[in-house]
Amino acid sequence: MIAFNSIRGAMIMAATDIHKIEAYKEETHQKIEHLLEEFAQGKINREQFNAVYAHHSAKLRLAEEAIQQNDAAIVEGKQGQTLGIRQAYMGKAVGFMIYHNKSGMFVDTLGMFDIPPARIAPILNDFSTLMQEHGLIDRRVEHFSDKQWLLFAAGEYTTVITLFEHEPSALQSREIERLHHDFEIANQNQLTRNRVDASKLAYPFLVFIQQKLKKG
Repeated sequence: MIAFNSIRGAMIMAATDIHKIEAYKEETHQKIEHLLEEFAQGKINREQFNAVYAHHSAKLRLAEEAIQQNDAAIVEGKQGQTLGIRQAYMGKAVGFMIYHNKSGMFVDTLGMFDIPPARIAPILNDFSTLMQEHGLIDRRVEHFSDKQWLLFAAGEYTTVITLFEHEPSALQSREIERLHHDFEIANQNQLTRNRVDASKLAYPFLVFIQQKLKKG
């Protein structure tokens, strides 16, 4: 009787472990589907997607190993890591440089923007050429260095260059464009002049920098 009870207990434990592992797999699959939707909607950048996708894929491989060994302990204690990965690879705006299209002068820098003007001049020249030809100017994202990315957004009066740590997501890029639009509306009287007095400008961008620095 004792031996029978031991075998029965082991079978119950095995079934419980399998249930836990299958639930873990299903939860991971749901997280992957959510991740795919987030990237498709522009909520996360490629670095975040690649890192988090690799993390979830590793979890699925771990689950398969747990099933083979019939040991739920293998997948236990593996929760809560995704948020840290997302934050590590999240785009963070750290600085802005504002270029006045009419005068060809840099108006101001905000935050920490340590990129030499000579490094961004070729792209600004391309933008100027397109403006003269009345061409459509889409935002441009450039990988500048190991963790630095530059977002170029052209407006009617100015071009804003945003320095990011890690690649900005499409949603962040659209937010910069919205702030840029508000910047030009608020400062139209100054921006239509040949020379711009930076001390008289309002800066909607400051909100974006401050939010990202607090989160970082």
